[in-house]
Order: sequence, then C-alpha cells, then structure tokens
Amino acid sequence: MKSFNKLIIINFAIALVISLMIGIIISKNYTNRVNQRLETTKEIVNLKINTFINESNSISESLTTILSNSRNEKFINQFLKDNHTRYTWIDHIYILNDQKQIVYDSKGTDYTSLKDFNKYKFHFPFTANSSLSSEKVSLKNANTLLLTNHLKVQNKDYTVASEINMSSFKNEINLISKRYHIQVNGIDGTEIYQVGKKYKHSKSINYLYDQLPISLTISGQYNFMTRIILPSIFIFLVVFLLLSIVTLIFKNRSERLEHEKVIEQANSEKLRLIGTLAANTAHEIKNPLTSINGFIELTRMKYDRDKQDYHFNIISEELDRINNIVTQFLFLGKPTNLTYSNVDINQSIKEVAQFLKYELEQHNINITLTLPGSPIFAFISEDQLKQILINLIQNAKDALLDVNQPEIEIQLQHTHANQATIIFKDNGAGMSKEIQQKIFEPFFTTKESGSGLGLYLSKKLIEDWEGEISVFTNMTKGTTFIITIPTINP
Repeated sequence: MKSFNKLIIINFAIALVISLMIGIIISKNYTNRVNQRLETTKEIVNLKINTFINESNSISESLTTILSNSRNEKFINQFLKDNHTRYTWIDHIYILNDQKQIVYDSKGTDYTSLKDFNKYKFHFPFTANSSLSSEKVSLKNANTLLLTNHLKVQNKDYTVASEINMSSFKNEINLISKRYHIQVNGIDGTEIYQVGKKYKHSKSINYLYDQLPISLTISGQYNFMTRIILPSIFIFLVVFLLLSIVTLIFKNRSERLEHEKVIEQANSEKLRLIGTLAANTAHEIKNPLTSINGFIELTRMKYDRDKQDYHFNIISEELDRINNIVTQFLFLGKPTNLTYSNVDINQSIKEVAQFLKYELEQHNINITLTLPGSPIFAFISEDQLKQILINLIQNAKDALLDVNQPEIEIQLQHTHANQATIIFKDNGAGMSKEIQQKIFEPFFTTKESGSGLGLYLSKKLIEDWEGEISVFTNMTKGTTFIITIPTINP
C-alpha cells in the first residue's frame, strides 16, 4: 500500500511538472499568436490608410503628366470626375494654381469657391508633398477631410485638393474590426473614432505614425483562464492517467518494435531469396541467349552484311536489351566470383563514354567529360564500375529523348586524399519527389520495358565498395547523380 501511495505521489509530481512546463509553452505560444494577429491587424489598418494616400498620390502623378502636355479644361475636368467617381472615398477633386485660383474641378466650372478650400484649418503632412486638413470642428465629429498634393509643372505650382469622405474611411476600418477593438486618437490623445467590440480581458498594441499626428490602438481578446489555465489542468489529468498505465504502454511498444524487426528480417530474407532465384534463372537464360545471339549474327553475315536490314536491327537491339536485364538479374544475387583490382576510374569513364558515343550521337546527345590529368585508382570491380556508368548514361539517354540540345556531363574529382567523386549530370526533364524517394528501390521503374534493377544494383555495388550514391533532381534543370568511392595509392 505504501509503495502504491509512493507511486501515486511520484506520478502526481511528474504530471504536475509536465503540465507546468507545457502550460508555460502554451502561454508563450498563445501570447505570440495574439501579438501576431494584432500586428497583422495593425498592418491591414496601415494598408487601408496608406491606400488612401497612395491612390491620391497616383492621381497627382497622372495629373503631373497631363498638365505637362495639355491645358484642355474639359479633358482635365473629365479626368477629375472619372477619378472622383472611381474612388468612393473621394467626394470631390479640384485644382488650384499658384495664385490660389480654382482652375479645374471634378464637379464643373464655378462649382467650388475658395471658401471650400480655406475653411479647412487643421493641417498635417502625409508625405513630403502632401497634407491633410480638417474643418474647425474636432476630428471626432469631422465628416470631411481635405487631402492636398502640391505639384510643380513647368515651373508652375499647382495644388490638388481631394475631399475625403470620413464615413467611407471608417466603413473600411469597420470591415476588419469584427474581432478587434480599434481606436484612433489624435497626437494629443483626443479620440477621433473607435470601432469594434471591447473585451473584458484583452491585450492591446499601440502604434504612433511618423508622418501623421494620430496614434492607433488595437485590442484583441486575451482569455488567460480558458486558453491557458484550463488546458494546463486538462494536460495534468491526462498525463497523470497515462503515467498510471505506462507499463502497459511500454510493453505494447516493445512488442510492436519486435514485430517490426521480424517483418524487416523477413523482407530482407525474401529479397535475398528473390535475388538468388533471379540470379539462378538468369544464369540458365544466359547460355541459350548467347547461342541465339551467335546464330543471329551468322545469319546476318549471310543475308545482311551491310547491317541495313530493319528486322535484323530490331532483333539485335532486343537481344542486347534482354542481355542487359539478364546481367542485372545475375548481379541481384550475391556475386560469388568477383574480381577486385586497382582500377583507374579516369580510364574507365573514358572507355565507357567512347563505347556509347555512337549510340548517343544517334540521338544527338552531347557528352562532356571533365577529368583530371592523372589517374585515380580504387580497389573495385572494373566490370561493375563500367556497368554502373553504362546504366546511368542509358537512363539519361531515355530522359533526354524529347529535350532540345540534350547534354550529359561527367565530372571526376579527387575530393579528398582517400576519396573520389563522380558527378553525373543531364539536362533532362528531371523527376518528381515521389519518384526520387523510390528510385533506388528494387523492381521500381518508370519505363515500360525496364526491370527496375539498374539503380538498385548500382547502389548495392557502390555500398559494397564502402562508397555512396545520391541523387538531386529538378523538374526543369535535370538530374544529378553523385558517387563517392574510396581511393588507394597504387
């Protein structure tokens, strides 16, 4: 009983510590989310405010161009009318010359008097060339603000006056204030307006504009009890319950891991048996295949010495393909008579490139070799290395059939004292991430006639040499294989 009570106390203490730690994390994350949302809302409000200014400035920029090229009163008045109709927040646009005379008006000639311009007393700058003014009444009750932009065209000064509809401006702010309380104050603290719901528990963010005599306060709901305390209590109860059955959980986990290990061993054994069967089968096919190939060549020497007959060409190509597949199946099983020697990787690359040069030229594929001036030796199987290189080049050839100016580049570098790197590049179509993840799996292929063993065997052989092979691909820039092989000093 005492041990049970002790276990309960230990579980209680562990659950308490965990719940407190998680509670701190929840509190930090929740606070960060609230702050981020407040910052986002602030940016949206700023964007709305700046939109008014930028749109007005764009009108002024257009007017600068128009006034530089034309003084057509009807045309300019129509331009002003079109913009005042386009922007719902603008009630009226007119232009004054350097003598404070109204020369152009969106509502027609003689509609506006200087009293409409001069009655706005409160001024403050938006930009270097802009200002905003309010009527003598307080900003809180103002229905109209006057935005002015000063232009200089051909050494003449003009003032563009835009009457802003405050109701329209407030409506824009109202659209984003459903979850937040937004209050705009003058620089002296005087309230201009506020929208949105006030929360009993809230968190606020303040923003003071550099070029505007106003400050912005945005408040959002911040409920410490429901978002932090209650989740922490819930976590404590859950952890305490889980700790009470931790033995059972551990047992189930151990059994699952053991089961997975058995499955993995079974899959490995299955693959080994498949490899042995494939190698034995391929060995039995190899001899009659060699005989068929010999008889075909004898027949061809009799009837097609110039090697121009289409059917003989097809037969030879298909026999070569079958032979390659059979060779791959032979390698699938564990080799029994491999011959390792000091192989010059540099020379092997040259020989393979020369061997396949004619086949690549038939498809207008250019192959470029970037090789060092001296040999690089590795203690490996030369036949296997050549088979790997041939497989990579043939795969690249298939990927380059529909590419303009197809290219294959092979680089050999002595990257370290005891390591060589082969970089194999093509400018083909590349492959998707899904295919890239499966590219080295046995029997996986994207070709209609492929065995799916080429890259799997290449990886297996390279790893037998204590080397590595990796692939990097891009759907627009082709595919790159990187092979690293331990080197020796002969």
